[in-house]
Amino acid sequence: MPPDTQLDPLLQAQEENRQLRTTIVEMRAALEALESEKQQAVQNTAQLAAREVAHLRDTVSAMREQLENLEHEKRQALQQAAADAHNDAQGYIATIRAQRQEMESMIEVHSATVQQLRREASDQHRLLEQTIAALHQELEARRGHS
Repeated sequence: MPPDTQLDPLLQAQEENRQLRTTIVEMRAALEALESEKQQAVQNTAQLAAREVAHLRDTVSAMREQLENLEHEKRQALQQAAADAHNDAQGYIATIRAQRQEMESMIEVHSATVQQLRREASDQHRLLEQTIAALHQELEARRGHS
């Protein structure tokens, strides 16, 4: 066997060894790249989740504020409606009192007018009776003189 032939398996083993080492280095680099990508993906996901949580908190806060504003407006509207209803009722009561007083005044005036008319009618009736009696006496007196 020539010496080149013996070296050939040794060279082949060394070449194979070198290729295996290169493969190991490449695989380590790929593994490290994968690990780095994995960490980056985890960080990106965590950041995205944090942004979403912050957005959701902001949304919830804004909705809570809107709800509180609506409740406040509702309370104000109810208070205003109650005040308006009270004012309307007071206005109606004042109107009723004024109309009642006006009606009572009209009744008093009417009663006084009726009493005055009755007195006048009574006076006229008495005057007419007196006139009739006087005419009757005059007629009797003329009949007696005739």
